[in-house]
Amino acid sequence: MKISLDGGALCTKGYLRFGNYIFTRNLIETTRINNSKDEYTVYSFCPKPNWLKTDSKMHFRYLRPTTLWLSTRVSLEELRSPKNIFLALNQAIPLATKSKVIAFSHGLSFYYFPQYYADSYHALMDELNNMVKKSATIIVASLRVKKELSRLYPTFKNIKVINFGVPYDMADNNSVLKNKQVKSDKYFLFAGMNNQIKNIEFIISAFKRFKLNNKFTNYKLYLAGNLEKYEDKKSGVFVLSGITRLVLKKLYSQATAYLTASFYESFNFPVLEALSQNCEVVGLETAIIPEFTPYVNVAQNKTDFVKLMTDQAESKKSVSYRDKVLKRFSWNKYFSKLRELY
Repeated sequence: MKISLDGGALCTKGYLRFGNYIFTRNLIETTRINNSKDEYTVYSFCPKPNWLKTDSKMHFRYLRPTTLWLSTRVSLEELRSPKNIFLALNQAIPLATKSKVIAFSHGLSFYYFPQYYADSYHALMDELNNMVKKSATIIVASLRVKKELSRLYPTFKNIKVINFGVPYDMADNNSVLKNKQVKSDKYFLFAGMNNQIKNIEFIISAFKRFKLNNKFTNYKLYLAGNLEKYEDKKSGVFVLSGITRLVLKKLYSQATAYLTASFYESFNFPVLEALSQNCEVVGLETAIIPEFTPYVNVAQNKTDFVKLMTDQAESKKSVSYRDKVLKRFSWNKYFSKLRELY
């Protein structure tokens, strides 16, 4: 069977490599590891990354120009070299393809919070409607998104939930396991893109309230990402931009807790990454999908949030979520369930 997929997210700039990039890279990697029968072709508008090894089962097509790339250039490639299946990894679908389309929806934050997507709302809505119209199956990463899509499109029945796996670079055995009793630098952590949907102001406000307790004046809040506008060193808020994934992994493993307060999340990779490094997570309810609730300290409001931060700062208990989340959230399982849909 011949399968093509949209690898456009691989062209994301380094400091923006969060959700869609992490998903796309890990899906390609698990395909290389698990595939033995099919022939895959990755379409992209930037050169092949060094980590992506090609062979008779994995091809890479660098398609130019970038203008109207997916709608026109990928369509042309699909017509020139027809495939059996097109994997629309980032919701968008070519104008023309003879392939069976399996689309991947990464949530409806733009639908529920259009004020944060002023420049892209209409394009995203067009993509969503087109996805429902042309897809044989839509895959979502959480039960939350399935319920939302089912309410919006009650006649579309073929929505499948497949949870993402722990990213490979967080799942390897070179983890730095947490021990709260030996840490000297005390901090909370957030990692993500600079988008208002992430509600970073809430996290900073909660952190400042937390520090009103004299026992915690030495605490820091590290924000990993392109978040320079939020830096406030006098208040203990530090921005870490351009850090490597290895550094991020170590930050997870030694943090008092990972903090998340998004207005909306369809999955939230950093939560899973933190848990995989035995890092506690404090999350506002809107930021936590149902699948994560057994492992996360969930807050209903800012008062709850600050209390949970305080509980973590005062706790001497070492947590061990790693084995549980590695078992439940597996890319091998993801690939197996995906292939059943072919």
